[in-house]
Amino acid sequence: MDKWLSILQEFQVPEPAPTVPTTALPVLEPTPKVILFDVYGTLVCPLVGDLTDQARLASSVDSFVATAERFGFSQEVGIKWHEWFFETIGSEHRELEEKGITPAEVQVDHIWAEMITRVGGDLAVSQPRMVAAYREMLANPVRAFSGVADALRELGKGGIRLGIVSNSQFYTMPILGATLALDPEEFFEPALTFLSFRLGFSKPSPYFFRLVRTTVLHFNLKPEEVLVVGNDCENDILPAQAHGLQAVLFYGNEQSVRLGSGEPTNAVITDYESLVAVCGQ
Repeated sequence: MDKWLSILQEFQVPEPAPTVPTTALPVLEPTPKVILFDVYGTLVCPLVGDLTDQARLASSVDSFVATAERFGFSQEVGIKWHEWFFETIGSEHRELEEKGITPAEVQVDHIWAEMITRVGGDLAVSQPRMVAAYREMLANPVRAFSGVADALRELGKGGIRLGIVSNSQFYTMPILGATLALDPEEFFEPALTFLSFRLGFSKPSPYFFRLVRTTVLHFNLKPEEVLVVGNDCENDILPAQAHGLQAVLFYGNEQSVRLGSGEPTNAVITDYESLVAVCGQ
């Protein structure tokens, strides 16, 4: 086990977020052979959101100060880390945008390695991934949506292949596993797991779902046999549909859903029992 994973044990798993039953929907046609899930706002309900959301909150400095103190640094170091962290992300995004990569994704553990070094920290003692994961758990705690784990088991038993399409970091899948009390690798196929930190760009980049479409074609699947489940119209639903994939909007609660300026999809579900039903299980 990677040493940084021990950090997750310092945090309690919260109770699932409740959902409400969906009005009866017809079975999807064609019935999906693959389902690709977004993570934040879809499988788990976040308190804050992604790094962009966190940057908007002045209170996010508290998580950096608490992280600094947890790993033996001063409050002043935590304040510096807060400033440097979002400055570095913004700078890298601007640099990559000039190269035509937008939205770009950063490697958050590399950012932490640089920041720890800048304050004279020992990377061997303060492992960047441990520090990064601790700060994430403080700043953006998540809880599962009710019924997720049971639905994943039901869909898998029905022969549907499962994967992930997520704007994410190295800690996303382990946190997902801890939150759902399951081993992600037993449920989500690695070849069907698309994580932005591995790709270097994030949703809604047209390359993201272009890569998804190309991958499923290599599996001799038709794009319309693949279903994307997400909470964000502009990041998940519309770009997936633009590449010929099926998509349903997961409207778990007002906090998590993002309708944006796009038109809501006709298929909207509010609980995971209904997802199983519309997939013909």
